[in-house]
Amino acid sequence: MVGTLAAATFAAGFVFALRGSLGEPMGDAPPAPAVKSAPIKKTGRRFLLVLGDSISRGTGDEGGKGYAADVADALRKRGATDVANLAVNGAESADVLEVLKSPNTARLVSSADWIVFSAGGNDISHSIPRIASSAGTPLDAIAASRSAYVANLREILARIREFNPSAPVYVIGLYDPFGNVGPQGRVGSSVVRAWNSLLEETALSFPDVTVVPTFDLFYGRPDRLAADRFHPNAAGHQAIADRVAQLIR
Repeated sequence: MVGTLAAATFAAGFVFALRGSLGEPMGDAPPAPAVKSAPIKKTGRRFLLVLGDSISRGTGDEGGKGYAADVADALRKRGATDVANLAVNGAESADVLEVLKSPNTARLVSSADWIVFSAGGNDISHSIPRIASSAGTPLDAIAASRSAYVANLREILARIREFNPSAPVYVIGLYDPFGNVGPQGRVGSSVVRAWNSLLEETALSFPDVTVVPTFDLFYGRPDRLAADRFHPNAAGHQAIADRVAQLIR
């Protein structure tokens, strides 16, 4: 019983620390961005579509680019490439799914040669505040959020494959910005590893979906974190971009 209470306390501390690092309000995530009508892909040019949360938006990169722009630069060395980035700060997996319900997003997905997205960090960090007034525990909140995340992830991938059966999809894995520092860090790493396992298991159910591991890129590497100690800095975003570039084809 004592061990369970201790684990719950450490899990709550991890999630609240993560939530504070994001510098976002404690309420719901922001609504999905409005997607303007986009032209059909240009002849002779390839198209990268980026979806997701603040990681894909490029938050933390002092130069304002983010990993997605770095990936686009790498792809342009292979040939003319355009990019559309629909990621939004604070988005959860449910928000990414909502973006995919837009007809204009469906057009972009169907035209894409590559699709990259990130989701899950905010599902973890937003879980505790939602049950603050209920009788649930932090571990209950994380478990419920995990179940919702897997369901949303499956629908995200199903919709992508419905709109575009052939474009390779790359899902950015989760990392632990706190590392294995103290009991809070150890529990945090355990939570992130467990979610990454679920992400990998879910991706296996869909054709040509690759999970891009990032845990090792930031574990024990505070030099790759921005001033908020959560988002990647320019070096962190470049490390993610390099990993994507190794896998993308």
